[in-house]
Amino acid sequence: MLKLYHAPGSNSARILWLLEELGMEREVVVVKYPRNDGSEADPRNPHPHGFTPALEHDGHLVSETAAIALYLTDLHPEAEVGVPAGHALRGAYLTWLFYQVGLTEPLVYMEEKGLLVQDPAMRGLSQSMMQRIRHTLSRGPYLLGQRFTAADILFMSLFDTARPLLGGCPVIDAYLARADRPARRRALALDR
Repeated sequence: MLKLYHAPGSNSARILWLLEELGMEREVVVVKYPRNDGSEADPRNPHPHGFTPALEHDGHLVSETAAIALYLTDLHPEAEVGVPAGHALRGAYLTWLFYQVGLTEPLVYMEEKGLLVQDPAMRGLSQSMMQRIRHTLSRGPYLLGQRFTAADILFMSLFDTARPLLGGCPVIDAYLARADRPARRRALALDR
C-alpha cells in the first residue's frame, strides 16, 4: 500500500494529481509543514527534513518530488503519464522531470525572492531556461509533444503558482489551460 505524506498547499499536491492520473489507491497522511528554518516538523513525517511529499511503499521511503514521480510512473510502465525504460521518449522524459526540480524551480524561487536582479549569470540562465521552455511548448501541447506526462504535472503546478512572475506569455497561458484535467480537479479537492 502506498502512503503519501501530504501538507495542504505544498508540493505534495503535485503527487496527489499524479496519483489521480495513475488511478492508484493510497493512504494520505496529512502532516504539518515545517517552518522555513526546519523547526516544528511533524514527527509523523518520515521525510529527512520534514518536507512534503514523502512516500512510503512496502516499507521503502521515497522523497523529493521528481524521484516520487519517477518511482510511481515506473511502477506502472503501461500508464501513459510515464515513459518506460527503453522507450524512445524516456531520455526526454527524465530530462524534463529533473530540469524542473533541478533548474526551473530553483530559478523561479530566486526570481520570487528578487535574487536574480543581483546575479547577472543566474538571470541570464533563467532567461535562457524560459526561452527553451517556450520554444518546446510552441512545438506541441506538452513537453514531449502530444504526450502528457508527469513532467507536465510538475511544470504546470509550478507555473500555475508562479504565473505572475513569468510575464505575459501566450504559450505558457495555453499550456496552463491544458492543466484543467479531471484528475487535477479531483486532486485539488483532496488538497486540504
